[in-house]
Amino acid sequence: GLFDKPSPAKRQFSGKTQLIGSEAHRKVAKQAVRESLVLLKNKANLLPLSPKQKFLIAGDAANNIGKQSGGWTITWQGTNNQNSDFPGGSSIFDGFAEQITAAGGQIELNEKGLFTEQPDVAIVVFGEEPYAEGQGDRDHLAYQASHKSDLALLKRLKAQGIPVVSLFISGRPMWVNAELNASDAFVAAWLPGSEGKAVAEVILKDGENQIQYDFTGKLSFSWPRTPEQTVNRFDKDYQPLLPYGFGLRYGDKNTLPDNLAEDF
Repeated sequence: GLFDKPSPAKRQFSGKTQLIGSEAHRKVAKQAVRESLVLLKNKANLLPLSPKQKFLIAGDAANNIGKQSGGWTITWQGTNNQNSDFPGGSSIFDGFAEQITAAGGQIELNEKGLFTEQPDVAIVVFGEEPYAEGQGDRDHLAYQASHKSDLALLKRLKAQGIPVVSLFISGRPMWVNAELNASDAFVAAWLPGSEGKAVAEVILKDGENQIQYDFTGKLSFSWPRTPEQTVNRFDKDYQPLLPYGFGLRYGDKNTLPDNLAEDF
């Protein structure tokens, strides 16, 4: 029936650019963010977090709407974008700042993980740089194989006795065993796009210490056990690190150990 419809120029909403970014559309986008987050690790049920604590928000993706949106965003590869290029959009940091401040907690943003006062918990947002066709091709799935700068940040915070929550930005599963080991909680946040504010609605409790939204996201890919593993459900020899459909909810027993193999 495609050719029975009016041409795009004659359809109901054609040319009504004022609808782009409408609150109704953002509401759906925020729902998609909340429901797509996948909780891979939650040691000692660290999450969800009370917003009344002292927070450090770190990592180069914490306040970067372009990075959390990925490729094919404004530019071909999704690179060289600034937050101001996303009118009405919100970074992941924006959501935490709004809720923590409203609840009476304290929050400090520092990409490199430096702080003026020891935080109760650190939320580190990091992951792949934006890419589109060609530029995103890889020989293996090891994250930051040659320069482990994000891992160094996680380890430095953990060495200071600070609980670490990792929010991992990516368009695909990556081999992140070392980063998983260095995190108390680890969330596959994928590419939340312009509505990063919704991430905090799952990670944080409300001002009355009640869960706002539980995790419901499940892995739509098998998570690799090794950097060069090709693994898909229904394989005859199926040995992923985490299987298709995996995803913890609040209160579930943590299944990932703290000593995953890091050799590559």
